Parts: sequence; C-alpha cells; structure tokens
Amino acid sequence: MSDRVSQFLESDLLERYLMGTTSPMESQEVEYFVAKFPEVKTTYNELQENLENYAASYAVDVPKDLRAKILKQTKAKPKRALPLLAIAACTIATLFGLVAIMIYNQNQELLEDRKFTSNLLENLNDDIVSNRQMLQSVEEQFMILNNTATQKYILKGNNRANRLEAVAYINEIEKRSYVHVNELPELPDEQVYQMWASVDGKLVPLDILKVTKDNLVEIPYEERMASINVTIEPKGGSKEATKANEVAAIKFDQEQQIPMP
Repeated sequence: MSDRVSQFLESDLLERYLMGTTSPMESQEVEYFVAKFPEVKTTYNELQENLENYAASYAVDVPKDLRAKILKQTKAKPKRALPLLAIAACTIATLFGLVAIMIYNQNQELLEDRKFTSNLLENLNDDIVSNRQMLQSVEEQFMILNNTATQKYILKGNNRANRLEAVAYINEIEKRSYVHVNELPELPDEQVYQMWASVDGKLVPLDILKVTKDNLVEIPYEERMASINVTIEPKGGSKEATKANEVAAIKFDQEQQIPMP
C-alpha cells in the first residue's frame, strides 16, 4: 500500500463522505480513490455496510395503520391552491391599480402644464395686443400734438392754486384734445380738480385733472369749445361747476395761443 493511500485511509474523508458532509472537491477526491485503488474501495464498502447495519439496529417499526392515518389527514386538509391564486390575483390587481394611479397623476400633471402654457400664451397675446394698442395711441398722440393744426394754450392757476400749470392741446380738425399737467398743487383727500368746457356759455363737465404717469391726459372734445375752466369739487366730481371754486381758466383765442416754434 502506497503512502498516499495510507494517508487517505487514515483521514476521515471516507466517513464524512458517507455522512454527506464533504465539500464538492473532497467528494471528487473520495470518488477518485475509491475508483482507483481496490483497498480503498474495500474499506469504503465495509464502512458503508457497517453504517447500514448500525442504522438497521436502531430502526423503529412503522405502525401498520400509519399510512391510512396519513391519507385520511391529507384528504381532510383544505386545498391551498385557491388561496394562493387569490393572493396572487389581489397582488396583480393592486399593482395594476398603482400603475393606473401613476398614469392618472402623470396625465393630470400634463393637463396642468398644458393649461399653464395655454394661459401663458394667452396672456402674452393679450400683452402684445395691449402693447400694440398703447403704441398706436402714443403714435396718434405724437402726431396730433406736433400737428400744425393743433393749438396750444397755457393753463395757469389763480391765487387759490398759483402753482397749477398745464398745457392744453386742441385740434379742431381731428376733434381731439389733451391736457399736459406740469404742476398740480395737492388737495385734501375729499377734493379734486375738475375740468369744464365752456360751450355756448354753459360749463360742460370734461374730466378730473390729475397727475398721471406721463402727465398727458386726453379729455373729451366738445364742439364750439370756447374755453377750459378748472374748479375744485368734492371727490368724484360734480355735475355742475362750482364757479366760486374756480382756480384756472383759458380762453381759446389768438392772444392766449402759444406761438408755433
């Protein structure tokens, strides 16, 4: 017997192989020695026989009615297939529900984004239209104010409003009139400056005289307007002028007209 075989037999590989506790590599080694060396195979057979005898000596006889009891218990137990299928179906339904909710939420977000974009475009279009109208209005004002047919008059306040100063622009051809406010004394909150047009000896209400962003205010044009008068009236304006509260007046005649540059 070679030393290699002796070392193998002295190890516990055969016993552990029979007990099923060897690793894959150790199992390959045992099978190699059993197939290669007769003395190892003989020892292996002996050990296997001894193990079977040992197991047989401690074996317990199975009761004859055990098989019948097992079959009876098996038939009595409810089948588990249906609950498992039901659980699987519920799980799949839940997943589909979650996916549907996710898709719905995404669609809602897309709709909100589309609505926001539409509103934004609509607002931009409104701004464009508004800016065009404003630009057109400014161009019209510029053309009228610089037209040779437009008459210009300085409107100054009396001693009750000596710092009041404005310029009136009257164009009888285009039938447009403007007032540019240079300076306007402050009034109490319950009072305002109101403009009037003298037509056929009667004062017709025009508009409230106030400071604006560009200080230029278009006022209603009145045919046969002989003058513009300014009075102090209650807040909101009056239907009839309070002559006692007149603070400025300008007559439309050649003497009051500002000479063209």
